[in-house]
Amino acid sequence: MTNRFADGSEVWSAAGGGPGRQGLWDGRVLIESTPVWCLAVKGAVQASVVFDAAGRSLVADMAGWVHAFSVEGRLLWGRQIEGAVSATPAVDTTRDRVFAGTHLGWVYAMRASDGAVLWRQRLPTRSDARIGSDLLLTPGAAEVVSSSWGGRFCALDAGTGQTRRTWDAGLSPQAGASADRRGNLYSMRAVRGEGVVCVRLDRDGRETVLCRQPEGKRGASRMVVAAAPVVDEDRGVVFFCVNGDRETTLHAWSLRDERVLWTRQMPRFTVATPALRPDGAVVVAGMDGAVRAFAVGGAPLFSYATGADYLLAGPVCDAAGTAFVGDPLGRLHAVDQNGAGRAVFEAPRSIQARPAFDWNGHLHVACTDRTVRVFRNRLVRV
Repeated sequence: MTNRFADGSEVWSAAGGGPGRQGLWDGRVLIESTPVWCLAVKGAVQASVVFDAAGRSLVADMAGWVHAFSVEGRLLWGRQIEGAVSATPAVDTTRDRVFAGTHLGWVYAMRASDGAVLWRQRLPTRSDARIGSDLLLTPGAAEVVSSSWGGRFCALDAGTGQTRRTWDAGLSPQAGASADRRGNLYSMRAVRGEGVVCVRLDRDGRETVLCRQPEGKRGASRMVVAAAPVVDEDRGVVFFCVNGDRETTLHAWSLRDERVLWTRQMPRFTVATPALRPDGAVVVAGMDGAVRAFAVGGAPLFSYATGADYLLAGPVCDAAGTAFVGDPLGRLHAVDQNGAGRAVFEAPRSIQARPAFDWNGHLHVACTDRTVRVFRNRLVRV
């Protein structure tokens, strides 16, 4: 059978699964409490694991290495590139390519099968070159989208690396762009004098402002923009988190009615991209250490306290509505659809990357101790 994720991608080829960043796997998961494999790399891992069509796990680290592992956890190849990597790479599953962006501003295209460098391109910038936002491969695999802290999003031709178009990414951008199946792009930016703006960019480059939240008392430069928009195309909703002076406002935007359906405020910043559940609820990990869920209409469902002071890594969910999230104390939490949760594993160092599922539902959890731990799904699909 062909295994497809909720946003239409056949493998978990980008942060959150695919262009919509939904973080939703379409099967049920029951993980074992002890990792079945531990993938060792050269540096701390702050980027999520991604996969290619052959099932290879691709891991980028802060020492500037990209590694590929077999489905059995065997190292296949390693390639050092110029600059540390904290942004999650993106995979072109149809053309055997993986794209990675570094803190020195380089975007690399490599063959996923052997790590050969196909091209590299440095994003233009007058200031900070670092790429901290998760990469996006647009539907149809035509463009690789990223941004540097120089303040511009840049869409590169996936085949050649040449710049196709750019647009404003705002101040100190950390939030990656997202996309729907038609190729519309969704991005966030902080702008002096305006505040935080969420925009849609169509395939012809026309920009539509979906929402604008005015500057807080501390100004736009202190309004952290880190969580990517999440596109629920089946229900016609885009979710995005807008940080103020201290708090976060979660927005639900209707793609059909072109308006904000509802908002909900949370007491602290959000830097982690939310996840969707199969019932349409949205799950948010906050900088107060809590995991919250909101129903389709915005009603609060639960608030689960992880015991950590803050959360950097976004959650992911399975078909039963169970959310998995890691914390800076190294603990992996499993939270069911009713908000009952527990820490199922504790690593020796911080978990700062969103977990990722392979096509069997085995959960890959990256850690800053230079490892990725793989938890077997006991409910493996045939």
